[in-house]
Formats: sequence, C-alpha cells, structure tokens
Amino acid sequence: MLRIYRSYAFHELKRTEEARDNLLRVVDQFPREATMRYNLACYECHLGRLEQARAWLEKAFALGNAKGMKLMALVDPDLQPLWKKIGEI
Repeated sequence: MLRIYRSYAFHELKRTEEARDNLLRVVDQFPREATMRYNLACYECHLGRLEQARAWLEKAFALGNAKGMKLMALVDPDLQPLWKKIGEI
C-alpha cells in the first residue's frame, strides 16, 4: 500500500511519470491488487498513453468490483479522455 500512496503523492506533485514508474516496478508482485492497476491507468491516461491506460483499466475491472470501479472512472478527471470508451471495457 505504501507504493500506492507514494505514487499518488508523486502524481499530485505533477510528477506523474515517477508515479507510474514507482508502481510499474512492483505491480507484478501484487497480482490481485486492482487499485494499483486503476492508478496506473490514471497515470498512463494523464501522460497521453491511452492504449496503455485502457489495458490497465481492463485489468483493474477484472480484479475488482467492475461496476463500482467503472462508476468511479466515469467521474475521475484523470480518465476523462477514456470516458466515452469505459462502457466498452
């Protein structure tokens, strides 16, 4: 969980690439952690990497409460470029 909080802090400090890299280093160690994948989707989207963002969202939805996460994603400003496509995921 510390990595998630640290990454979020980096993102809030406008250091989104560091936030992404921080989670990418450990995401495979937490195969059932949906929040990490959701946050990676946010960071990739913010960095303009929409295909990667969509792939992370798909993984997050598959692991977590898909309906709840989709509702959250539809109001998350970091994911705004994907709002129209979230229903397809």
